[in-house]
Amino acid sequence: MLTKLAFKNVGKSFKEYAIYFFTLAFGVCVFYMFNSIEAQQGIMEVTKTQHAAMKTLTQVLKYISIFVAVVLGFLIVYANNFFIKRRKKELGVYLALGMEKSKISAILVLETSLIAIFALIIGIISGVFLSQFMSVFTAKIFEADLTAYEFVFSMDAVVKSILYFGIIFITVIVFNTAAISKYKLIDLIYGDRKNETLKIKNIMVSFVLFIISVMCLGCAYYLIIKNGMKDLNWMFTGSIIFGTMGTILFFFSLTGFSIKLIQKNENLYFKNLNMFVLRQLNSKINTNFVSMSVVCILLLLTIGILSTGISMENVLSTDLRKTVPFDFTFHIKCDETPKSIIDNLPQNINAMDYIKKYDEYTEYNAVGINYDDIFKHTPDGGENKFKFPLSFISLTDYNEILAMMDKEPLTLKDNSYIIVSKNEMLLPHLEEAVENNTAIEIDGKKVYPQGEVQKLSTNNFSSTYFVVNDGMISNMNPSMVLANIDCFTSEGADELDDKLSQYVKAEDHKKWSFSYYISKTQIYQQSISTKALVSFLAIYLGFVFLITSTAILALQQLSEAADNKKRYDLLLKLGVDKGMINKALFMQIACYFVLPLCLAVVHSIVGLTVVHDLIEYSAKVNILGSIFLTAGFIVSIYGAYFIATFMGSKSIINK
Repeated sequence: MLTKLAFKNVGKSFKEYAIYFFTLAFGVCVFYMFNSIEAQQGIMEVTKTQHAAMKTLTQVLKYISIFVAVVLGFLIVYANNFFIKRRKKELGVYLALGMEKSKISAILVLETSLIAIFALIIGIISGVFLSQFMSVFTAKIFEADLTAYEFVFSMDAVVKSILYFGIIFITVIVFNTAAISKYKLIDLIYGDRKNETLKIKNIMVSFVLFIISVMCLGCAYYLIIKNGMKDLNWMFTGSIIFGTMGTILFFFSLTGFSIKLIQKNENLYFKNLNMFVLRQLNSKINTNFVSMSVVCILLLLTIGILSTGISMENVLSTDLRKTVPFDFTFHIKCDETPKSIIDNLPQNINAMDYIKKYDEYTEYNAVGINYDDIFKHTPDGGENKFKFPLSFISLTDYNEILAMMDKEPLTLKDNSYIIVSKNEMLLPHLEEAVENNTAIEIDGKKVYPQGEVQKLSTNNFSSTYFVVNDGMISNMNPSMVLANIDCFTSEGADELDDKLSQYVKAEDHKKWSFSYYISKTQIYQQSISTKALVSFLAIYLGFVFLITSTAILALQQLSEAADNKKRYDLLLKLGVDKGMINKALFMQIACYFVLPLCLAVVHSIVGLTVVHDLIEYSAKVNILGSIFLTAGFIVSIYGAYFIATFMGSKSIINK
């Protein structure tokens, strides 16, 4: 009997709550896809570094999946809360007919279990097939060989999906049972007729709170722009606190303030069905400002994560095999007499058999000359931000580096220096120093910049050097010896890199002829690993936050449409045509969808400006491309949920 009733209820409500079901199925699908990555690497030919990177990615995704499960758990509990409210009258009828609360709870348990089983089955099946495309994406991100492709099925991902979502639905069942036990018959029968009272009836109080919310948001914007995202200090924390407070107060005050304001304008208030729409908004005012604040914050996270992730992926996707200047760069610190790295490379790996050409040079430091000394006239200088010494190399060494790169040698005047750098953090200040003709005093003699900053990498470490004539470094302290090496072939470079890494692991570091080395292959593979981690996390979390925010709004509006069906029926009886009713419904749903998105966009403009400044410390990047891509993705998903919500709500009220 109860099972038959549960099946009938699920079938009857499926069309109205299709968004809820497909959101659950989509959540399971995404959860499976990202947890099946470990199984996907079995069909790819990857290097040791790529394999280690995929293993690290898998471990990170395991922890992220727990967080995702918690977020989806809150979404499902929230959705079920509206699901019960939607059916208050139906449950009240059961209770009035003499059915015990325990049996009502049993019906809800059966319904929830049926929905969970169907969603899990559809989600896992969809995830299995979509994960095949995910394999192609994974191979592209890792630039791995996918010639040995075969169908991939991850039992581990299936078990995780069933386990995590099983725990979530058990929690939902407990929640539903507890909720039913607290309801009274009168609350169930007449629950759909209750309106929420406006807590702030004085328009001046609403206006003051609105001004306070704007001030809080302005303070949050100022703090985050002033501090940036490099230092997680009190200013960063304050920006989050003020931003959250400002967002909540904005929607709390805006609703009451706008309602009272529109009521003052009779031409607008009595136009078409604006009065009805306003009353609809007013009926759930205290609940709506909370949900709109949550959705706004989730949309901010979605925009920020996706835009930043795509931007970083673009930065890390540059062709490093062309931009990294040498196959290898070695360095060793020297306190007194510089030692040759090349002459002391381990002979047991026959390094010279691989080396086509090489160059060694010495880096010097001048006592008492820091970056602060030359940046004190720049806008951001002179605040001890750059209190570290300048690095010098001789003109002869620099010309030998240029010769190794097949570039023409340079000449220097007696009282001049040249700056060589590709450090994006220092470049603006260095260029400003050159424009100001900033002098450096070396052994009592002032030297001035000659020409523009040379945007060139002199090694694989992206060092910044001040090139001076050979005679000026005689009294400087040698700080480091560096060696750049190019091999005959890229295969030979990879083979030498493998032998050197084994040597470094096996031998005591005191026996090394160098302190550290970095190869073009290492930089390339590390970049791919970072790119994969950033891309997967951005897409994973971006999907989850976006679906969560849109599902909250959609379920809320579908529930309200069902609760307010009698009000729309009354409009029809009063002679209002369906076109005008549909327009009023469209405006009501649009208010809920558009307002959080608009404020989230404003938040994102400030946030992405700060993130852009942070990214530019490591590399120049055009973030506009990623913003447009993110905007297109959000508009398509958000718009699809909006249209589905409107169509579903229209179906409910016209039923």
